[in-house]
Amino acid sequence: MTVFQRNNKDEEEKIGPDEIIDEIGGCGRFQIRMSIIAHMMKTIVCFSFAGMVIFTAPPDWWCESDALLHNMTSCSRFENRTSVNYCQKHSCYTANGSQCTSYGFDDSLSTAINEFNLVCDQDFIPSTINSIQLAGIMFGNLISGQISDLFGRKRPMFMSIVIIMAANLLGFFSTCWEMFAAAAFFTGVGGGFFLTTHYCLLSEFSPAKWRVWITGFPSWPVQGCFLSLVSWLLHDWRYIQLVTAIMALPFLLSWFVIPESFRWYLAHDKPERAGNILRSVAKYNKHNDVNFNKALKKPEDTHDRRYTVLDLFKTKYLIRISLLSSLSWFALGFCSFGLAFGIQSLSGNIHFNLFLFSLTGIPSKVIALWLQNRFGRRASCMLCFVIVMIGGFTVGIVQTTDAPHKDALTNAFALFANTGIVTAWGPIQTMTIELYPTVIRNVGFGTLSVTGRIGGIIAMQIVYLNMHVPGLLFYVCASISVATLVSLIFLPETMDKNLTDKIKENNNLNNKIVPA
Repeated sequence: MTVFQRNNKDEEEKIGPDEIIDEIGGCGRFQIRMSIIAHMMKTIVCFSFAGMVIFTAPPDWWCESDALLHNMTSCSRFENRTSVNYCQKHSCYTANGSQCTSYGFDDSLSTAINEFNLVCDQDFIPSTINSIQLAGIMFGNLISGQISDLFGRKRPMFMSIVIIMAANLLGFFSTCWEMFAAAAFFTGVGGGFFLTTHYCLLSEFSPAKWRVWITGFPSWPVQGCFLSLVSWLLHDWRYIQLVTAIMALPFLLSWFVIPESFRWYLAHDKPERAGNILRSVAKYNKHNDVNFNKALKKPEDTHDRRYTVLDLFKTKYLIRISLLSSLSWFALGFCSFGLAFGIQSLSGNIHFNLFLFSLTGIPSKVIALWLQNRFGRRASCMLCFVIVMIGGFTVGIVQTTDAPHKDALTNAFALFANTGIVTAWGPIQTMTIELYPTVIRNVGFGTLSVTGRIGGIIAMQIVYLNMHVPGLLFYVCASISVATLVSLIFLPETMDKNLTDKIKENNNLNNKIVPA
């Protein structure tokens, strides 16, 4: 146990890391500064992930071969005409029934689709590229979770910035769709590294009641709104990637102001290094009355054990939360990516639709912050999936019937379902962080994130199938939400609970350790 000593006390008082955080300022100036920097860093992750909605969006296209058949220079001037029997949109065949050999595209939006002619017999490639990026995220989640629990949170977090910057530059210089797919994979790896580590790092410096702000602050929706503006101004997928790479550069300087997690040092029996960080935090928070000279003592047993994914199943308690939480994360990944990329099939301007989907996430996430601290993490999650269920079933029914105002109803209830799943990220991430002890927190967070990416990979293929079977995507989202609601009933509530640091500290939950 950590030992802490005040200046005005002669005796030593044993307290845990959460009490130490309160003593050095709680959610003070240091925590606020670090959180702001980390959430700003997330901008390049948002641009790399949400940007794929724009990068792989299909603009209006037609068979340009028809121009030769009708002695025209180009079909582009006829793109808005529907009364003629040539230059028809989205047709893979010419007017005489032969296979089209060249295509024309609406130049109002430049994406990888018109860059590499990914239509007709290659229309499956955009969804495949999106799945490849999700595979990269999955790989990054899994590897970084293990690395950050073995070597600390800070290094993989900043490694992610370098990877994202390099991968976006690779995407900018892509000369074929295979090269772009490789760039998407590595942006996924970098983003997976960042998302796995930064929430845990921030949470390990914050009091219990402020953790919901760390995971639930609506930075991603704000960044999504910013992305929609940038994409609308640039109208070119390559320059969006270039802007993302340039934005990554200044974030590397934050290496000098964001420390390693002191809890990670304590959990790995390195109190002297934890003490140095705590002194720095206390000084910045202007709590200089704390004396650390004898505050942190090295335990007699300094054996620093290395933890792996197998430790997620070390106790009955860990087995239960790992299996049940995996379904929540699968639903989170499937519904989030499915509904996000479903924007491409909605009516209206894609930039405006992206803006609306991002904008609705801001108030919903703010409301979720209050819900989590008022009713708990689990109840908040359940409410979110009820919203997804209602929205999903409604859109599915609308798209499979001849309902009046079909486009308007589809957009409205798809937006409603998206609001629910965007809101669910905060409580699920917070609950995951609070359920696992420090020594396996990042392994647990990363492993569960992998299940979310598997859900996303499957969702990309359902998005593709939804073009041929309208409503399928939304029916599946709603059905998965029902299963998730059942699983959440059996997960424990974590509101106002202190974080644990070692697996044996779960003994107070009457968990029996499974023999190794």
